[in-house]
Amino acid sequence: MEIIFRRKWEAAHRFVEDANRASKCAQPHGHTWNIEVTLSKEVASLHPDTNILVTFETAKKKWHEWIDEHVDHSLMINAKDPLVAFMRVDNPNGRLLVTPGDPTTEILSILFKAKLEAFLKSDGLDLYCKHIKIDETMTNSVAFSGSVDNYLPSDPSGSAYWWNRPDFSTHDLRQDKVRGTDLSI
Repeated sequence: MEIIFRRKWEAAHRFVEDANRASKCAQPHGHTWNIEVTLSKEVASLHPDTNILVTFETAKKKWHEWIDEHVDHSLMINAKDPLVAFMRVDNPNGRLLVTPGDPTTEILSILFKAKLEAFLKSDGLDLYCKHIKIDETMTNSVAFSGSVDNYLPSDPSGSAYWWNRPDFSTHDLRQDKVRGTDLSI
């Protein structure tokens, strides 16, 4: 059985690495992003009293709060982008979503799947994220249904990176070093 839900957010991004520097996406620009997630669970039957797998509210509560309060109107930015240091000084309470490498729709689909899986696990829900699809525009989308471990930096602790933690983080910038040079993730 599958549960499917969607969310929309507004955010900007830009590319700074290698061949991406020559693309028009090197210019900071925004999109209206749409995301669709498919949660799955192997079941023999529905709950006998409710005829449901899990309430939609239970399945999506943290996820929607994270999108609405921490991702919406963010600047999605490569950890190596020089704008990170500027934004931390100029707008220290602003919303930054910091990615390993350029914030392409492909890496966002993987990072968002990892974050959703962390939420599901922490809530004790016997659900897993089977599929995630992000629409960057009405005509361009990326769908991902693989293992996030094949694409993301190794995290032996399972919580070293923001995408593996069931909190509302979107980066791992040190809060106590806003004006310093230690902005590593």
